[in-house]
Amino acid sequence: MAKTRRNAARPAPAKPAKSSGLSKKAQARPAVKKTARAAKPARPTARPAAKSMKPAKPAKAPSRVPVKAAKAVKPVGKPAKAPAPPPQRSTYADAVSLYERGMQALQAKRYREAAETLKAVIARFPEEKELHERAQLYIRVCERQLTPLDATPKTPEEQVYAATLAINAGQVDRAIALLTAALQRDSNNDPAEYMLGVAYSLRGDLGAALSHITRALELNPDNRELVRKEPDLEAVRQTEAIRAILAAPPETPKKEKRPSPRRR
Repeated sequence: MAKTRRNAARPAPAKPAKSSGLSKKAQARPAVKKTARAAKPARPTARPAAKSMKPAKPAKAPSRVPVKAAKAVKPVGKPAKAPAPPPQRSTYADAVSLYERGMQALQAKRYREAAETLKAVIARFPEEKELHERAQLYIRVCERQLTPLDATPKTPEEQVYAATLAINAGQVDRAIALLTAALQRDSNNDPAEYMLGVAYSLRGDLGAALSHITRALELNPDNRELVRKEPDLEAVRQTEAIRAILAAPPETPKKEKRPSPRRR
């Protein structure tokens, strides 16, 4: 009876234990696998999110391209501002016309008129800078032509020549001043004495004219022909002193002969 009890007691619990143990392991293993398999898909969902964030960087590149293109386009827009002086064109034709008038006067040697016309171009058309430079150049040319080369004669010869021009121009007082200065430097200058006699005769001072003509004949007897022919010395020729000198034979000149001035 005891054996049967042992035998009956052993197999009864063993079978259910094995079967239950196997079932637990079998149930436990797939549960782990299921959880592991369920957890694995969670990783790829996180990875695509990280990958989706990376493409945001190349998105900045297109934003830079338009900026560079915009900078490159700016120089193209600048030349459009250069041809912007239409207001100047309205006065350009008038300025050129006035400028050409000034050049025509310059070519005709009307230097004063040319200078005034070219100055009017600068004054009336201040916006025409190109014409200003050329106008100023020719204004200086006109001014040089209007200014005498030597306004103050220095040597006695230059003073006598300037005095002759002054007498021909009717500037008797200027001629007397120049001739007096020439005689102060050279008291034996017979052309200066002769022209000074002519100047005083034109002024009506017969005594001074007679004194200087007599001195000129003493220094150079060749001046007798000039005295005989000079129309401005008609009153001097009527005096007895000059008549006697002209009638007498020529004497030896006291000094070296000098060329007598010629009236124009």
